[in-house]
Amino acid sequence: MAEKVYPPLVMPEGVGRQKVTVWSDGIALDADVYRPTNLAPDAALPAVVLCHGWGGSKLTAERYAALFASAGMITLTFTQGSWYDSGSPLHLVGDAPDPDDGNVARADVRFIRELVDPFAWAANARAALDYIEGEPGVDPARIGLWGTSLGGGIAVHQAANNPRVKALAVQVAAIAPMGGPLAQLARKRAIDTARGDTDPIPQGIDPWPNMAGTPHLAKLSHFSPLAHVDRLRIPTLIIDAGDEEMYPIADNGARAAEIIKNTPDGVVDYQVIPGIDHYGIYFDGYEPGSRAALDWWKRHL
Repeated sequence: MAEKVYPPLVMPEGVGRQKVTVWSDGIALDADVYRPTNLAPDAALPAVVLCHGWGGSKLTAERYAALFASAGMITLTFTQGSWYDSGSPLHLVGDAPDPDDGNVARADVRFIRELVDPFAWAANARAALDYIEGEPGVDPARIGLWGTSLGGGIAVHQAANNPRVKALAVQVAAIAPMGGPLAQLARKRAIDTARGDTDPIPQGIDPWPNMAGTPHLAKLSHFSPLAHVDRLRIPTLIIDAGDEEMYPIADNGARAAEIIKNTPDGVVDYQVIPGIDHYGIYFDGYEPGSRAALDWWKRHL
């Protein structure tokens, strides 16, 4: 499935966009920085990093990033490694050759493309936070994190483990761990990977219905943002779709919100937009969802 076509960005007046590269574990991530064009030399503005979901790219979040920038923030969108114009991890083909005295060797490698590895995605989000922290005009004490779909789960995981994140907003987020037969298959993939009985980095196996790319089930079997939710001590906005069909809200957004409510010092706002499905959040749900996030940043960054 090709990247979904969202309504086009109409760049707000007074906002500029600059293409940049975020480096994460040696991989170049395609990214864009949005900023007010009238930025004062001594500005110290809040900043937001935005994480797309499975099959998306930096363009998934461009309308949100531009909107937040029009309200006086510096924002960054990026494409996860191995997707679209971002670089790829490399996998050795065949046996490793012996290195020379300088630890240099020539080998055949395979470029890994369109891989869904949640821990690599979380590391890339961390690198994006590193990048924005060093961006001129950013106040490092006021950095927020936004995520959508699988990127919402990545944002939850990162925010729960990164004290630089001062506020969080996610929508239609995948937060719960896998369950049922898929979880059993994922455990088998993890065992087989560790024992060398399968390709260490999957390509073209375990297709996910109606989704592009390859899920790294061995990694996904260990990934549960929900297990980290009780660590959140920052203002958290969770937005769900009333007709969500991909990630049941009772197990994901609603469950996470309940955990935060029962956590000492937990601050959460849980909203459900009626009448839209998962992808409807980018269409009929865009206006209420984006405005709720913008209001959240204004209150908490």
